Amino acid sequence: MPWLHSTTWPGAGEPGDLITRRYKNKAAYLRRSYTDTQLATIYRHLTNSTGNSGGGMLLVGYGGEVQAVKPSDTAVAQRDVVMKAVFAALWTNDSDDASNLAWIRNFYRDVYADTGGVPVPGEVSDGSYVNYPDVDLADPVWNTSGVPWSTLYYKENYPRLQRIKSRWDPRNVFRHALSIEPA
Repeated sequence: MPWLHSTTWPGAGEPGDLITRRYKNKAAYLRRSYTDTQLATIYRHLTNSTGNSGGGMLLVGYGGEVQAVKPSDTAVAQRDVVMKAVFAALWTNDSDDASNLAWIRNFYRDVYADTGGVPVPGEVSDGSYVNYPDVDLADPVWNTSGVPWSTLYYKENYPRLQRIKSRWDPRNVFRHALSIEPA
């Protein structure tokens, strides 16, 4: 297997190769366990894979030394979480794009139905993991919370990151759908 294939998320053994593999990831930080309603929703979606044959959810332990760093010391503000949830859909054929994207989007939205379809920082959730860029967080169709994507990723650190962006990229040359906007 080519080295790059074996090292790219979601990793070896998943459907397709670097050319044909298609996937969408969504993420959330957890401060504590999902509520009973959220757990029932997760169970329902994971046991009814209509529209998705290669999807799932991964729970990754978090915390420890991460909590030794103050939220304002880095771009990542989520320092008191215990777990990261990764929602994933994987498929190989572009003809399956619509059904797989619908599956993961509905799954995520339903888990976070009480907070506008996204993991708004609060008692249970603490936003989203920035290394899985998810343009749905900036889309009012999928994020009805009123909380901007920048808060879900960076919380109170976003204004400082905007000032840094203004200093190092004042013309906003390096940008994408979820890039930090200059101050």
